[in-house]
Amino acid sequence: MKTDFQELNSLINTAGTIVVVSHLRPDGDAVGSLLSLTLSLLAAGKKTFPVLVDGLPQRFSFLPGADLVQKQLPASWDLLICVDCSDFERTGLGNEVLQKNPIVNIDHHPTNTTFGNINYIVPAAAAAVEIVYDVIRTLHLPEDLGVRNNLMAGLLADTIGFRTSNVHAGSLRMAADLLDQGAELSKLYEQVLNQRTFAAAKYWGLGLENIQQRGNLVWTSLSLTDMQASGYREHDDADLINFLSTIEDTMVTLLFIEQPGGKVKISWRARDGIDIAVLAERFGGGGHKPAAGAMLEGSLPEVQEEVLSATIAYMNAGRN
Repeated sequence: MKTDFQELNSLINTAGTIVVVSHLRPDGDAVGSLLSLTLSLLAAGKKTFPVLVDGLPQRFSFLPGADLVQKQLPASWDLLICVDCSDFERTGLGNEVLQKNPIVNIDHHPTNTTFGNINYIVPAAAAAVEIVYDVIRTLHLPEDLGVRNNLMAGLLADTIGFRTSNVHAGSLRMAADLLDQGAELSKLYEQVLNQRTFAAAKYWGLGLENIQQRGNLVWTSLSLTDMQASGYREHDDADLINFLSTIEDTMVTLLFIEQPGGKVKISWRARDGIDIAVLAERFGGGGHKPAAGAMLEGSLPEVQEEVLSATIAYMNAGRN
């Protein structure tokens, strides 16, 4: 989807206060996109607030600008920029915000609902940071080492170290350029992909105890009790889904994560060209062909039974 960079540039230049937001339960791409754009706008002299309703996950606290993240919107703003959000509901801000000031929607999910006044959607991008990188370069916004490290961190996180099927030559050229400009690739790779807390490791262990298999489908679940027992406090899967998806002879991997308030987060991973985003959309979610998610109301056993049945039927139908 093409965007009007002249209009985008005008909105940024005329805005007194800019807010940059991303989705609930933010991952590395969301955080990297949010922080890189925030730091670039701040360096350009713009009053800018990065907002994550769920707060910044502790494992990304090492990133430049992490201390700037707030959980609530400021009292007033002139421009809202959403990054890595397929629909506005995922920001957790409430739909009334849509009726206020202009919104710029920067994303790479093919299921994006184009909710912005300006929509810059590039489904071919391996990560949202690729699009943020393009915006920064096209608008000649300032870059420093903090901006570049956040861009690299987001790229590493969403491609799992350049291992996902949507990595393209441009992804590697971007990484090479950032590396040439001083981005700390090896350090970021270690911090983003290899390191985890002791609590996260215990959380993984509880999930692995519940692992099940049926043909080419593998799944497990993590309950609120598991979260409490492990001491893990992030309300996500600590990247367990990416580990499960490495199990050989598996076409689809599923992870159910019980959330407070009677909800369950579902994460799918797929191989062999299966478009799992189509299935996720049936449950009100979305994502990419090989990786998608949704949030359902209900108990963990109820949601698990419903989603497993639908996933097995989808696989048996040979949908791709």
